[in-house]
Amino acid sequence: MFEITQKKSRDSMSQHDARLRRTIAVAMIVPVVVAVMVRVSPLVTGGVRLLRQAITEDGYLMLTIARNIALGHGFSVSDGLVATNGTQPFCTLLFAGCFKIFGTDRITGLYPIVALQVLITLFGAVAIYICVKRFIYRGPDASFVALLAAMFWYISPSTTTHGHNGLETGLYAILVLLCVAMYDAFLTKFKTHFSWSRCLGLGALLGITFLARNDACFLIAAMLLFHLFMTWKAHVGKTTAIGQCVVIGLTSIVVASPWLIFNVTNFGHIVPVSGRSESSGLTFGENVLPAFVAIVENASIFLRVPQQFERNPFVIGMCIFSTCCMITLVLKRMAWFRQQFSAGFAIMAFYVIALAIYYALFFGVHFFLSRYLYSVVTLSAITMAALVAAWTRYSALSGSRIPILVVGIAAIASITLNVRVYRHGRKHMHSQVVNWVDEHVPADVWVAATQTGTLGYYHDRTINLDGKVDPQSLDYRLRGRIVDYLDERNVTYIADWAGHAVWADKPEFASRFELIVHDKQANLSVLRRREGT
Repeated sequence: MFEITQKKSRDSMSQHDARLRRTIAVAMIVPVVVAVMVRVSPLVTGGVRLLRQAITEDGYLMLTIARNIALGHGFSVSDGLVATNGTQPFCTLLFAGCFKIFGTDRITGLYPIVALQVLITLFGAVAIYICVKRFIYRGPDASFVALLAAMFWYISPSTTTHGHNGLETGLYAILVLLCVAMYDAFLTKFKTHFSWSRCLGLGALLGITFLARNDACFLIAAMLLFHLFMTWKAHVGKTTAIGQCVVIGLTSIVVASPWLIFNVTNFGHIVPVSGRSESSGLTFGENVLPAFVAIVENASIFLRVPQQFERNPFVIGMCIFSTCCMITLVLKRMAWFRQQFSAGFAIMAFYVIALAIYYALFFGVHFFLSRYLYSVVTLSAITMAALVAAWTRYSALSGSRIPILVVGIAAIASITLNVRVYRHGRKHMHSQVVNWVDEHVPADVWVAATQTGTLGYYHDRTINLDGKVDPQSLDYRLRGRIVDYLDERNVTYIADWAGHAVWADKPEFASRFELIVHDKQANLSVLRRREGT
């Protein structure tokens, strides 16, 4: 009788678990639908929303280069006259293919680009489901965890923002995931014997990931060091372990070598001009505090910190505290993490840590950190899905409503923030500059700006002044002779944000340019070359 009672109790708990999982899965459908609708809205409505919602300033820069490639100008900006490597090559070439196939018209050419981004994030959700279920997650309820992780990742406002920005961010996050999943798939074989084909395959995928974004060098380093440790720990021969790492690493370099050779041959440096420009004004460690904000923003999946609060002391303090709490939780539950997740998950964690340290110490623009650390979202989505699955099992015994609470908060936050993206989808931080130039400047007149991604896409004859795109501009800027570069390029207008009006007060600019527009409300300033100069 006692055994029958126990069996009925287990059956009852199993049914409770199943009902709870179904409830959670159904509750996630609404935010998924909202996320899909927000992301396809630029394609459906077209017009201003197409131009502004899904393409950022840097995204427009990548599209400018991609369009020039399709036009036969190669990697270039400024009407094809300025060669550049200030981009990530894989996605640039992918977008160039879109322009080549569907035409190079500036407006209609955006449709296939935005559609491709929609497909990439949809594929990303499917990839997360498959990779988590088959490789990364080792605990119970694998299908449920994989489905929830895919949903969490897809409905995250960070995915909406960074996965639909005209850049490589969404595709790069998927490639990182595929790399660690492939490593998990090959790990057992790696431990037993040397396999050329597996090493070459993994190295090739790592090389492609590097071409998608060159900070994948941290992923490659994390994977090789982790693999060396794992194989030696498993008493695999030293020769085999070192040989595998050498083949994987060299293969990744061979795949990435066309881009590296292109950089050295044409620009004299292995690091793209954008990276060199950024490091030239670096203050070591200036982004340590903002990095905590970016980490928490992405780790929470459903939190977006407004840019004006990213340097707020209270916000930074709360983010430091939250990060310490997360680290403490992981360390206290390390045994659980080892049981639940694969080696690939650990590699991704080490890669994210290395990435965070690098950008905190060696990078100078804090508002890019959230995008650069976007891989944290993938890591956190998988972890949160596993925790919710564990809570559903616990709730059968305790009656806890934690899983429903967590998923409910996630759904509400996702819907709210995705709708906010849609509401602001007709605004763009640089549209006022583009509009003024379009209305007042002929197509054959040269315009300069420090921020030329959006402007350079719509006005061919645009010169970049911060050196992140134009190597010659960087050289003049580092020598303190940027005004001479404006003279050399015969620039007539300098059009940018309102803050650039202060240039009119600098003697070297005042002697050549006069301020003709200073509209703080529209965030616009325009300087025009004086007659006779």
